[in-house]
Amino acid sequence: MTIEPLVKICGLTRPEDVALAVELGAWAVGFVFAPSPRRVTGDVARRLVLAARDTAARRGLGEEPAPGSDGRRPLLHGPLTVGVFGDSSAEAIVDMVDAVGLDAVQLHGSRPDASVVRAALADRGLPALVIRAIPVAAAEVSVTGVREVVAAARAGADLILFDTRAEGRWGGTGRTFPWEIAREGAGDSPYLVAGGIGPHNLREALKASGAWGADVSSGVERSPGIKDEALLRALFAPLAGVGAGIAGVPAGGPGPAENQERREGTTI
Repeated sequence: MTIEPLVKICGLTRPEDVALAVELGAWAVGFVFAPSPRRVTGDVARRLVLAARDTAARRGLGEEPAPGSDGRRPLLHGPLTVGVFGDSSAEAIVDMVDAVGLDAVQLHGSRPDASVVRAALADRGLPALVIRAIPVAAAEVSVTGVREVVAAARAGADLILFDTRAEGRWGGTGRTFPWEIAREGAGDSPYLVAGGIGPHNLREALKASGAWGADVSSGVERSPGIKDEALLRALFAPLAGVGAGIAGVPAGGPGPAENQERREGTTI
């Protein structure tokens, strides 16, 4: 099975940028609720979610998918609207998901555990997915520590995101890490890579990491939170026509065998 690389555009603050990202084929669009120059309020996020859904409807992407047998939203059915949180309480995260209508949450920091958030979402009847960010040092050379963190995170997370570690920052650093660490440390977990990725190195990042896709923020910006149309178009241009498309993948997503094929066969 071959699927297109998944591209998440994060740190969005303007409806027009959200609309363009979805129009170009973004699998997910992200809105930051953690301390950041890209931070948005719940009211702004609701407008951004509406922009994503309106654009998806115009593109004929169909109705919102029904939750699977486990009550979760299908992982590969985009575009997803994702809230990015850093060391927030599970209650605050779930309240924002409910108020804004988010499809997924992305957790940075040391708390809460992904399993705690997942349980809290289930208690409220919310099918939102859980993405767990794992920080990797820019000069990381040890795979053992990364594997241990992945093993702890995967129990409650639907997807792992490897991002460059930066003190006091929840992503958007513009710095890369050794992408091979992700390939070696992820095991069978589905994963994305982030940190310093843009049109100039997306191809290299996916090939070196073996990731399902990439999370991009500062690499397509004019300034924090303000995306550059030309850079966004340049990012997506090499992806046109690659693979079978995420809409053709079973709702449950690929299993370990398909994930291995995906990691070995990523081309752009």
